[in-house]
Amino acid sequence: MGIIVPFFDDLTMNIQLPRFETQTQVDFVVIGAGAAGGIIAKELSSAGFQVVVLEQGPYLTEKDFDHDEIKHFWQAALTNDWKKQPNSFRKSPRVKAKVQPAILYGRMVGGGTTHFTANYWRFHEIDFVERSKLGTISGTGFDDWPITYAELEPYYTRAEWELGISGEPGPFDPPRSKPYPLPPLPIKSAGALLANGARKLGWHSQPAPMAIISQPYRGRSACSHCGFCEGFGCEVKAKSSTLATVVPEAEKTGRCEIRSGSYVRKIETDGAGRVTGVIYFDEKKAEIFQRAKAVVLCANGAETARLLLISKSNLFPDGLANSSGFVGKYLMFNGGGVATGAFEHELNEFKSVAVTRIIHDFMAAAGSICDSMSIRSATPWEEACPVKLRAGARTIRKLSNSTTRGRPTRSATRLRCRLKPTASRSIRWRKTRGVFRRCV
Repeated sequence: MGIIVPFFDDLTMNIQLPRFETQTQVDFVVIGAGAAGGIIAKELSSAGFQVVVLEQGPYLTEKDFDHDEIKHFWQAALTNDWKKQPNSFRKSPRVKAKVQPAILYGRMVGGGTTHFTANYWRFHEIDFVERSKLGTISGTGFDDWPITYAELEPYYTRAEWELGISGEPGPFDPPRSKPYPLPPLPIKSAGALLANGARKLGWHSQPAPMAIISQPYRGRSACSHCGFCEGFGCEVKAKSSTLATVVPEAEKTGRCEIRSGSYVRKIETDGAGRVTGVIYFDEKKAEIFQRAKAVVLCANGAETARLLLISKSNLFPDGLANSSGFVGKYLMFNGGGVATGAFEHELNEFKSVAVTRIIHDFMAAAGSICDSMSIRSATPWEEACPVKLRAGARTIRKLSNSTTRGRPTRSATRLRCRLKPTASRSIRWRKTRGVFRRCV
């Protein structure tokens, strides 16, 4: 059985927060309270299930967030601390692993959605069938997805509307059943530079879809344009993190308990191979076993695989869900190239969100791995070693390595940027066969 503890939020609204006894078998234990865990907790508790969410990081609120750059970027205020949780890394199974920083992830209720830049793009249709379009890549698990964009599209739409996404589709966006729930955030100087340069090259810039609300939405305040988005928590709840959106909804059901400061050590199974619960350490470092009918792992790409591998038993000597031997392999990172520059005009990039304009022209050609580009303000660690480029009315020459159809190429892009505002054009929508499309 569980007990109910009254909780009063800032609006003095009485919310009943459950506290389940550890010997009570709950319906679900969710490991991780980030992007996936927060949503899963809300969906399960809303459906009537008892849910315990175990999160290794703290449960912070908007009052805990500040703009201390040293604390956030160098002292791991919201992320895993490599000094306390060392990672090991090796280039291949034949090499001895070395202890070194390797994986960075959000470590708090809300996970990476609390401190991320808030770019919120959809995959394109080509992303689901790249192997069919591009062919195999030797030595990798490169493959098509088992689902299609059309099957996933309703869930994209639901997430955008429930979380609150600001944006406007561009000419190369995939089909969508509804527009974004909120208009784009205002364009800033870097976005104007990108839009001007793109137009001269015949490319098409578009407003960046952002998980930051441009207008008040579902009881949350609109963006105040403080400029502290990337790497920081939002003190006005404008960033659509799971901390600000679905986690409170899960708790309001009275069937979801969030246990912060909980380090999961192992997922236990019985003699029949069925999951029985989770062993974890609480904030006082006491080892606890929480019984559960089922366990949902939402602990990011690295920690989820690690927990499966170390949850060994006689029935599962290679770890849970690892009969294929693929758990912990084929981890795919979000790769990209970055160029930093110093402009001869003041851009005031410290203001507002990091990105306001992006380009997706290269997604139109099947086989192009390069999917987008944008100009944004530099982060503190990027400012520590800037590459000085002359811009404004002058020409930027950018050399970059790219990959097309698996073959390395070297391309040069000339971008002539002038710092002057651009007039925004009105966007017309057309509904065809139940799908909203932008008229261009």
